[in-house]
Amino acid sequence: MNGFIMLAAMMLTFLDPYTSVYQTDDDQEGKALATEAGYWPVPNGLKDPLSKKPSARIIHTCFRISDKPMKGYDENRESRLFKVNQVGYLPDAPKFAYMGAWLGPNFGAWKPKSPITSWDLVDATSGQVILHKDTGALGLMPRMQDSFSKEGVPFTGENTYELDFSEVTREGEYYLRVPGIGRSQVFRIDRGAAEEAFRVHCGGLYQKRCGIAKTEPYTHWTAGKCHTNVLRGTFASDEGKLEPKTKWFEIIRSDLAGMATRRHEKLHLEGGWHDAADYDRRPMHLNIVNDLCAVYILKKENFRDGQLSIPENANGIADILDEAEWGLRELLAGQQPDGGVGTWIETTSHPVPGNIAEKDQMQYVLAKATRKSSLMYAAHAALLARCNDTFKEKYLASAIRAWDFAIRTKPRTQIYEIKYKKHKVLTETKIVRWTEGNDLPAEYLVKAAVNLHALTGDDKYLAELRKLKDNIAKDQKKNAWRWIPLLFSAEMELGTPAEMEYFFANWRKRTINLANDICRQLDNSYAYRIPWWSPQKGVVNAMSWGQSLPLRRAQFLIAAHNWTKDSKYLKAASLANDFHNGCNPQGTTLTSGLGKVYPVAFLDLPSYVDDIAEYVPGITPYRWTYGMAQKVVEMVFGGDKARANQWPIWRRWCNLENQTVEASEYTVWETIAPAASVTGYLMCPSNSKPPQQKAPAKSLTELPGYWVLP
Repeated sequence: MNGFIMLAAMMLTFLDPYTSVYQTDDDQEGKALATEAGYWPVPNGLKDPLSKKPSARIIHTCFRISDKPMKGYDENRESRLFKVNQVGYLPDAPKFAYMGAWLGPNFGAWKPKSPITSWDLVDATSGQVILHKDTGALGLMPRMQDSFSKEGVPFTGENTYELDFSEVTREGEYYLRVPGIGRSQVFRIDRGAAEEAFRVHCGGLYQKRCGIAKTEPYTHWTAGKCHTNVLRGTFASDEGKLEPKTKWFEIIRSDLAGMATRRHEKLHLEGGWHDAADYDRRPMHLNIVNDLCAVYILKKENFRDGQLSIPENANGIADILDEAEWGLRELLAGQQPDGGVGTWIETTSHPVPGNIAEKDQMQYVLAKATRKSSLMYAAHAALLARCNDTFKEKYLASAIRAWDFAIRTKPRTQIYEIKYKKHKVLTETKIVRWTEGNDLPAEYLVKAAVNLHALTGDDKYLAELRKLKDNIAKDQKKNAWRWIPLLFSAEMELGTPAEMEYFFANWRKRTINLANDICRQLDNSYAYRIPWWSPQKGVVNAMSWGQSLPLRRAQFLIAAHNWTKDSKYLKAASLANDFHNGCNPQGTTLTSGLGKVYPVAFLDLPSYVDDIAEYVPGITPYRWTYGMAQKVVEMVFGGDKARANQWPIWRRWCNLENQTVEASEYTVWETIAPAASVTGYLMCPSNSKPPQQKAPAKSLTELPGYWVLP
């Protein structure tokens, strides 16, 4: 193939002696390079995140393949073909690295010029070969054929080669070396690797805390106290029935818009986490309380005071419980005199870019208490009370009052007047009736009753379960697929009443079946070991938003391991963690600030306005989605859907921030807390202190995660 003129590309690297990669983020240069067969454009953010008319910033990647080795190639140079766990492999876990690349729609999958007949694992300190593997005359073969969607789209677009060094258990720093190709980046085998990841994920929760100033020495990404002044509102959480059918946000915004004409109680609420890029605090955040408390109960020996870089790390309470308690503080302070607890703090709209949290002028309102919201609070406050005597003293009485409200209150109705402009001129009013459900949700009824009974010994809680046994069984059969993986792990570890055995036995069976499915997925579905449904399953197209992240699905594995002690589940969870930490097609971790190559631009409003170039650490964007967002098709491919569909599914990391929320955003409860719970379970007990946080980069282009990887 003939060479070409490269116009001031900002990055040049080699995959092997025959393949070079040129990258630039200048649109005009990209157009000049577009005539090359190996051209590959990927969006990496907006040119101006504050602009009302954004245009995509494109990283242009162009490949050149030669018939002869290129000048300047160094076999000891890191090759971007290798995908390794950048945080570190656990000594007793399986250890796989991968090689592969997709060179764009024209070149397709990278192939070695000659068979790979051997490879080495090398001690990075001494240079000694620790493990030598001969692969035979045919050479190293791809682990399995690439998988395709039902539309015929490949998942990776590459030939994926596997390097297995599971037999090596000695801690240290290593790299992989393949003759004629090069070597991997240096990586670790280290008992402390999972704890390092756990700290980063928990640091993401700290960065999203509401009602507290984030300060040194806990973070370099400092911010002022925010959103403590809240009004008690009248809108209901997203539950019950609306007639006529209406979007919940219409109810919320209409209700909040009319508050200027009504008197409302002023509250001072400190606690909770910002949901994502915006600043609301949601009912689903109680899942975070559950996940952190559950993994603490399952692995108490892993957690201690002084483990995390948070202000409470010298109070005698395990730091993971301090973080869990942050999600209940504002709810305790906002509890109504009658015991009811609202669990949603919302405002009239999403904040615009540039609206920094501590200067946010929008009025936030606490939802009114409902039977369900009060029961959810009671269940989680009682769980936290079982974890620690200090929290028992603080939350038990509150949890009992919330339970009593949920049980004794009759289902209610409320009328909302939704005012909106029609044709941007005429104002119309729609009357909507909200009706609270008759039945309490089984999952929170059982969770609250079991925890409160354990704390008080009062039989009235179990009596309520006996009375509603048929409803509980029916609800479990119908809705258990919606329930989070660790929902009852703590309760089952601490012991459950014999009369509820039918309920917990069904839950245990379902969880283990799902864990077995995930083990099969890791082994058989894709060349990279990821807990995604196989391409033949119709539900694979649901692998998007928070459902697509490996550590969220790995929660089923740690629950199954805790019950069965079968090592296959622990090994599978470790493999899911490997994928999260770099053993994936793009060779990047999925969490900002984690490892060496990580996401550097995503939908996070504080990161736009904090005058720090690097985005806050500890955030796990949704990242991959099964489909491609329409805005990407329009802004990157000029509306050419056929051309866009040439891109493999796991190459569709298209970060256009608020134009592609399904890829660029995150939530604290879907993406950050599950990762913290799984890595917390995987880690080995230690007495190590949190390391000093590294200083932020002065420019995103300094970070390797800014550049597209092959």
